[in-house]
Amino acid sequence: MKRVIVSDIHIGSKNYKAKELTAFLQKVEYDQLILAGDIIDLIKIPSFTKRFIEIIKSVDFSKEIIYVVGNHDYPFKGLIGSEIFNLKFVDKYEFEDNGRLFRIEHGDRYEKGLVKRDFLMKIISICHDWLERRFNVDLATWFVEYKLKKRKLRRIWDILKWNDDIDVIIMGHSHHPEAIIWVDNNQKIKTYVNCGDWVSHQSWVSIDGGLVRLKSEAVEE
Repeated sequence: MKRVIVSDIHIGSKNYKAKELTAFLQKVEYDQLILAGDIIDLIKIPSFTKRFIEIIKSVDFSKEIIYVVGNHDYPFKGLIGSEIFNLKFVDKYEFEDNGRLFRIEHGDRYEKGLVKRDFLMKIISICHDWLERRFNVDLATWFVEYKLKKRKLRRIWDILKWNDDIDVIIMGHSHHPEAIIWVDNNQKIKTYVNCGDWVSHQSWVSIDGGLVRLKSEAVEE
């Protein structure tokens, strides 16, 4: 099975790459599409523009789609455990491929500094559009990157302590694409991958036959 993973698209924010994302989804081939959180930016109220409709049309809904809910699309938490046609909402997703155990989650639970209370998120959403217009800044992206620079994710090694039983952990949230492979004390090969984002990097992850690759936006013909 060929899986494609993308995260942190932030549809509705000021700088998300709508045109590039549409072209990518039209070209890339997959059996399963995994959306690893912060796909629609619900900290602000997104406008459902023509570009948004084009993105929806470019998704192959005949294939299985896994939606891992992030912190910017937190209203979807109420849908966790639900399935709408081929679209499944989860808080994390686990599967086995070629003898390796994979876990995919958004990654915000490892960050202490982000706002998590629903009522505060609602206040942010009400003020968000006005602040963007007033200061001409993509507030959602700035907020995430500022918090992560001031109080970064716990060290990757600390994250892995929470996932000791997993061979490959893949997440988003930080907007920084990276991949690390090492051998643990039991001589098992472990892999950590961050998908990056579709605001600055346009990066994504493919899994095919247990082989994990972190890629740029370009899709091979």
